[in-house]
Amino acid sequence: MNLLLSSIAIAVLLLLVIIAFERVRPRPRDLMPVVVLAALAVLGRVVSMPVPNFQPATALIILAGVFFGRHAGLLCGMVVALLSNMLLGQGPWTLWQMFAWGLVGYGAGLLFYRETGVQMGLRFSAAVILYGAAASLLYGLFLDLQFFVAYAFQTGWAGFIATLGMGMPLNLMHAASTVVFLALTVLPWGKKFQRLRLKYGIRGS
Repeated sequence: MNLLLSSIAIAVLLLLVIIAFERVRPRPRDLMPVVVLAALAVLGRVVSMPVPNFQPATALIILAGVFFGRHAGLLCGMVVALLSNMLLGQGPWTLWQMFAWGLVGYGAGLLFYRETGVQMGLRFSAAVILYGAAASLLYGLFLDLQFFVAYAFQTGWAGFIATLGMGMPLNLMHAASTVVFLALTVLPWGKKFQRLRLKYGIRGS
């Protein structure tokens, strides 16, 4: 019952997010970078499955928000969770992942996106990487909460703390992978994204 009610609440929030996104009225050209980054994230998540939680999806979702705006990051996060789980397995966790990854992308855009272009350098790169590490850990904690609500709610605070403890190694692995992939991509890919935005008039928000 707890899982059902919480999943309904998450579904309602996702519906409100989609309605808000529709009000932005993005053009097809504005969506193309999001589609490409989402496809790469889905592929990367599937290919990297043999190494638990070491995957590039979160880094790519963050890049979508940083260079194409908070709504692009939001959409990218939601799409990655939905499509990758079609290959890896759907379940009640999908709604939670869509919401959590959407927030990760939205937060990246809110903090770092600039309409006139991002001033990139080592300080900017370090800030994005730090955000990626923190966002990955918070994402993991949110999914741990879903596990607790679904399977261990009756155990109370002791079960909650135990759930967080069991999930921490995987959450740390997730954060480490996000740091690695952002360190490799944020500056070189960012420069290319900026040129694409200028050349094709891609509008973020």
